[in-house]
This record gives sequence, structure tokens and C-alpha cells, in this order.
Amino acid sequence: MTYNSTLPKVFVYLLTTIETLYQTSVPLEVQNRKNVHLATSDCLVIACYLWGVLHFSETLKAKHQLAQSLFPNFLEYSRFVP
Repeated sequence: MTYNSTLPKVFVYLLTTIETLYQTSVPLEVQNRKNVHLATSDCLVIACYLWGVLHFSETLKAKHQLAQSLFPNFLEYSRFVP
């Protein structure tokens, strides 16, 4: 996947590392579940969550807001929380 050059390099590294781990560790049944092509990728959600952790965001809301600062069309908060 190609990433926008405006993203922080550390975030791009984090995301590409997560994608590699996801491809090698997550079962194909999960990777290819129904409607997976319609949603934001699991890797992006995981990377955004960890990006929030790295920035000491204490709440899910704060992590979501940080993700929206990187990706204005990021999924809505209710889809970000478990």
C-alpha cells in the first residue's frame, strides 16, 4: 500500500509493521471476513490506536480525535470503540 507523504514517517513505519504482522499472524478467515472491503482496514485502526498510545492519549475518545487529525474521513467514534 502507498501512503500519503504528509503522514509522519513513524506512523507509516508503525502501519507497515502492523500490516506485515497482520498478514503473517491473523487467520485468513478474519482477514477475508464478510464486507471487509467496505470498512476501514483493521491495520489502520490498530495503528491509529497505537499512535494514540504513543502520544499518551489516555482515553479512546482522545485516540480517535488524534486519528481524525491524521485522517479527516476516519471512521466515526462509535465504530472505533469495541
